[in-house]
Amino acid sequence: MWDRVMHMADTIRVIVVEREPLFRHGLVSVLESIDGIEVAGSADSVEATYRLADEASPVVALIGTTLTEAPGLSFAAEMRRRYPAIATIVIAAHESDDELFSAIRAGAAAYSGRDISEQTLRELVTRAATGEYVINEQLLSKPYVAARVLDQFRTNSTADAAISHALMPLTDRELEILRKVSDGMTNAEIGYALGISAQTVKNHVTSILRKLAVNDRTQAVVTALRRGWLSIEIDSDIEPETAGVTSTPTSRLGAADLS
Repeated sequence: MWDRVMHMADTIRVIVVEREPLFRHGLVSVLESIDGIEVAGSADSVEATYRLADEASPVVALIGTTLTEAPGLSFAAEMRRRYPAIATIVIAAHESDDELFSAIRAGAAAYSGRDISEQTLRELVTRAATGEYVINEQLLSKPYVAARVLDQFRTNSTADAAISHALMPLTDRELEILRKVSDGMTNAEIGYALGISAQTVKNHVTSILRKLAVNDRTQAVVTALRRGWLSIEIDSDIEPETAGVTSTPTSRLGAADLS
């Protein structure tokens, strides 16, 4: 997918929004050294960012959480509302699970602390530019945050849930397979459980990824969760700090048989 983006545009236009000059200049310097990325400008305030977004037409915006007039995730959320075509990457002054949860709610494509490496920064920018939500992977590695997100899913109205189910593009068999994917099962394990071949499972998974317009199994599961097509039960006997999804550890999810 990234190859297609690069074919359409030589560079990814990025803007950097950060109040602290030293860190802002550091981000700009690193981004300018990465092939395929162009820094279209930087800003240290809300109004300056709006002007920059209007004039520079960026694809990705790196947004810090220290803006004086809009601290925390409030500005990232407003940027997504005003400029839905711009992917936002939140660079947090102090990482926390609570802020990760807020970043998900704000529609951020990715979330990271200031200790981010150049390689990771490049990966986040390039993946966000293709429309990926890398933050989904971070969600699945944080059981406490996942539990909070699921709670929010459950507050959706019955009408919204009914509409979502009515629009579901997956067949019953594909949904059954995706449910087992969410349990961390490999293609071979799913095939054994359902009495079909691993290749047939792989074909179904490929169809699922295509229908949901996602790149891997992890994103497919998160998309299905967000739309109410899958549900995950949280063990109520476990304390919130250690509460996890009943599925197998997510290190397996998306790591095996990605298609």
